[in-house]
Amino acid sequence: MKRIILAALLAAVATPVHAEIRAVFVGIDKYKFSRANPETPDAKFRDLSGAVRDVRTIKDALRRAYALDLDREQAGQCESANQISITLTDYCATKAAILAAWNSQIDASRPGDTVILYFAGHGSRFTEAAGSEQASGFNSTIMATDAREPGAQVPADILDREIRPIIDRATAAGVRVVTIFDSCNSGTATRNLEAEARTAPPLVVARVEPVEPPAITGKLGAYRVHLAAAQDGQEAFETGGVGTRGGVFTAALAKALVAQPGSSFADLAFAAREGMLAAGQTRQTPHAEGALRATLGGDEVRVPIFDAVRGREGVSIIGGSLTGITVGSTFVLYPSVSAALPGTTRPLATGTAIAVEPGRTILQLDSTVELPGRLVARELVHRFETAVPIAVRGSDPALDAVLAGIPHARIAPRPQVVIVPGPQVTQLLSPRGLPLARLPAPSDPAFAFLLDRALGKVARVNALTALARPPRVGQAEFCIQNMHSNYEPEVCPQAPANGRLLTRNVPALISAKNVAAGKRFLYVLGIDPSFGVSLLLPPNGAIDEAIEAGAYLQVPEGHNIAPDAPGSYRFLTLATDAPIPAQALEQTGLATVDREVCLTRLSRQACADASRTRDPALIWVRDWAATLASAEVK
Repeated sequence: MKRIILAALLAAVATPVHAEIRAVFVGIDKYKFSRANPETPDAKFRDLSGAVRDVRTIKDALRRAYALDLDREQAGQCESANQISITLTDYCATKAAILAAWNSQIDASRPGDTVILYFAGHGSRFTEAAGSEQASGFNSTIMATDAREPGAQVPADILDREIRPIIDRATAAGVRVVTIFDSCNSGTATRNLEAEARTAPPLVVARVEPVEPPAITGKLGAYRVHLAAAQDGQEAFETGGVGTRGGVFTAALAKALVAQPGSSFADLAFAAREGMLAAGQTRQTPHAEGALRATLGGDEVRVPIFDAVRGREGVSIIGGSLTGITVGSTFVLYPSVSAALPGTTRPLATGTAIAVEPGRTILQLDSTVELPGRLVARELVHRFETAVPIAVRGSDPALDAVLAGIPHARIAPRPQVVIVPGPQVTQLLSPRGLPLARLPAPSDPAFAFLLDRALGKVARVNALTALARPPRVGQAEFCIQNMHSNYEPEVCPQAPANGRLLTRNVPALISAKNVAAGKRFLYVLGIDPSFGVSLLLPPNGAIDEAIEAGAYLQVPEGHNIAPDAPGSYRFLTLATDAPIPAQALEQTGLATVDREVCLTRLSRQACADASRTRDPALIWVRDWAATLASAEVK
């Protein structure tokens, strides 16, 4: 079957039965070149007191919650290991040792295994002399014990640009990666000092030489999850007295692990945040991104789920028309992501979308019930606003009966999908005759459900591309071009008269520019010929900040696309004045309709209890624009 390789999104397969969990734990209180060193009294950062204890705290929680046989530290030793885990503390946690431990655990893993990379210590930010790819202008670092050596030619901070290729290499081999960083500025990297905070002054480095990325990332069901103590630009704190000092984030996360073993990462992140608030820590906001609906060692659950909040106007879903929600669609409400997974828990309530804004949906509940402030909504029935034009080759009474019950399909002279029934297999073809999907015969009991889902994916893409119809244009520019030796990402060549042409199996790099008058959040979605939708910017479920007018973002190397099949590919760029859960628009193509219904990612925890003030993240979209571009692969 022809397919597109979207580096950040490939078809998932079942996890091996004997999947294992490995880990590397790093905790650094003592730094070689901190203010505590008599030879560096002018250093602008101090040693810490609770990072090593954090390692013991998180390891104890993982043992209790998941029965992991983790290594045991020895008194007076700063390094320990067994077949499952490696622990490095203080002066043993050099940059070289940390990177070697990470790579060795990845190398020892098989497809379907999970590697946990835990770090507690100082974090910082750096600017690159040649410019930064982050929207904030900064990139993040975690600081090894040998960081900030005076006069060093190469910094011993571990830069986020160095971390990403390691994670990409793991997911390319089918290994899942969970990074947990209790340090300052850890939202994209990876503590500051006065209560004690965990940070150091920003670092200026020469241009970071790119690491050759793997050909693909994310195969075999691999994913990444990142849990961080603080957003970019925030400090992460440690509190407590002698013998009890530790990071507030690690303490809250460890408590959540023990209390909720087997919960999704989304629920663990939310419980950690609530624990920090309950402890009075309001100066740092933990960060979570990636495949948050997965569980530790488990698969990523692929059903459309949204955060929701209870407010004065009732229940509102964080997501609206820009994320595919329509008036009349039905949702079920749960107290958590784990509970919302199909077949696990009875819902708290059911509701219908009665008002859909660009970034918010208001539900009308079917009954009056008492609901908690934090809710999760899962779409139960989608109401399609338009029908998919189809054609049928041949005659089959069973197929006719099925089509009569699918309101979002109609026979039309210019079809998008051609249905060819057969005694054993039903083919779905493009108008050009390219295969899109293979379904069972119309007489098969599963046929009606699978055809309904397949045509539903086409209808969702149609609604998505309709966002770009005038007058919603003019705030973002999209660029895609084949990579070559003199490639300049900031220069986008004008599309030729005969349209954009991509070379088969040659990487193409994507960028998007904000041409609005003010700051905008930018999202780029790729639509392949089989109606698969992948969020290309930001990649891997990341959360980017709004960028200034005139600034641009680009898909990092290793997350670009390399189409290996001919056909037309479309790219939708959304520019919004408030963040949206754009991952909810992702879906696999028709070729996988027999295995998956829809692929989405829950990108953030933005819910707040009704008793508190509204989270700043819950600013609804007021201004937005969309542009649609296409490219042909010959």
